[in-house]
Amino acid sequence: MNLELLESFGQNYPEEFDGTLDCISRAVTCTFNRKGTLLAVGCNDGRVVIWDFLTRGIAKIISAHVHPVCSVSWSRDGRRLVSACTDNTVTVWHVLSGECQHRYRFPSPILKVQFCPRGRGSILVCPLKHAPVVVTLDEGHRVLPVDDDGDLNIIATFDRRGRYIYTGNARGRVLVLQASDFKETRTICTPHLHLLRMMR
Repeated sequence: MNLELLESFGQNYPEEFDGTLDCISRAVTCTFNRKGTLLAVGCNDGRVVIWDFLTRGIAKIISAHVHPVCSVSWSRDGRRLVSACTDNTVTVWHVLSGECQHRYRFPSPILKVQFCPRGRGSILVCPLKHAPVVVTLDEGHRVLPVDDDGDLNIIATFDRRGRYIYTGNARGRVLVLQASDFKETRTICTPHLHLLRMMR
């Protein structure tokens, strides 16, 4: 990237911070719910700690996995949470009870999981060295089409309305797919790999 462009935005670190949350173990990943009131933190000991961000206190601890949690995502209504673990499992949790509702095992580690932002009961899963998968709870799964079968470094994300899925590969190619039928609507070629890193 152009250094002059980077320098025009000033410093790349915050001037002050609001505080810290003393987590029980080392935090690996975190995400806010839609309203910004709860923060789910995936830890390296397999637990998911849910913080009430208004009181800065722990609201719930879910003993989710045995291995480190690598990705978490909230459902739109905030009642469910999906977590991915380094043991290749993806689990859907009921937040209030802490009970496991669904568990899926994949053939490789998971890079990212994401609930559909519009509450359709779909989860986007990005396994390492495999095409992304959309899992519909209680119905099954579908593998997303990829631009090149030989390219296995792919990351994907829903747009904020849940109407499109953006997939990006290591060569700077971004595919825009309709979330309803996975038909390709647009292809964007960019040599800047930082765009793909931002999608994570």
